[in-house]
Amino acid sequence: MKRFNLFYLVIILSFSVWKDANSASTSNFLNMTITEARKKAGEEGKLLLVDFHAKWCAPCKWMEQTTFVNPDVSDMMQQNYISLKVDIDDVSGYELKSQYNVKYLPTILIFNSQGLLVDRVEETLSPKNLLDILQKHNSPNNKNIFKYDFNLSPQSVLPLQDTEDHSMMLSNDEYLKYFQQEQNQLVYRVQTGVFNDFDSAQVMVKKLNGIFLEPVVVVNEFRDNKPVFKVRIGQFSSYDEAESLRIILKDQYQMNGIVQ
Repeated sequence: MKRFNLFYLVIILSFSVWKDANSASTSNFLNMTITEARKKAGEEGKLLLVDFHAKWCAPCKWMEQTTFVNPDVSDMMQQNYISLKVDIDDVSGYELKSQYNVKYLPTILIFNSQGLLVDRVEETLSPKNLLDILQKHNSPNNKNIFKYDFNLSPQSVLPLQDTEDHSMMLSNDEYLKYFQQEQNQLVYRVQTGVFNDFDSAQVMVKKLNGIFLEPVVVVNEFRDNKPVFKVRIGQFSSYDEAESLRIILKDQYQMNGIVQ
């Protein structure tokens, strides 16, 4: 009888330890969209960590049970990071997987408070290794307070697609009407390229989309009765905010742009 009771006691204690570890891991991550997390990170001056995983991924489970529950890792994440888990088997998770070209699991993306991608880690990490990475990026330059302008409803944000869906293109008049008249304010963006064909514009869209969280649109105009496609990134309520992004593009990515 004593052996029987001892057996069940071990089972109960094991389950309790697993439950506590799982709760600790979950507490590091917030239940919100990546757009909401980006806004929160900017407003609080924190970095954004996005952990891509799947239920069937054994290394992902190992990190949940060991790495993310480590007290030092957990404290660092809660104090300095806004963290999200993205299940690639969900519809929204699969879209983000494609958007950020995630090919391996686990993959961790780290963005600074302005939404700039500062690190991509495609490997299983021990607590020490992850803590080293988190501390490396936990610098004042990556944690500036940054206000995002999110006046557009989720339905009105133009989707970025891998297919040649020309519904994402706006004429210049439509662009101005949509973003200025309907919102009753001027929206500033950084124009990063002008192309003679839509496919070339899409290459630039995918490049920007793989680096930044900022929305990207393609504006369609005509010159000498021929179409041109202008790629614009960002959605700012002031010229200075857009100018800050233009400087980042030039200084860190050698990409020229102009504020529109």
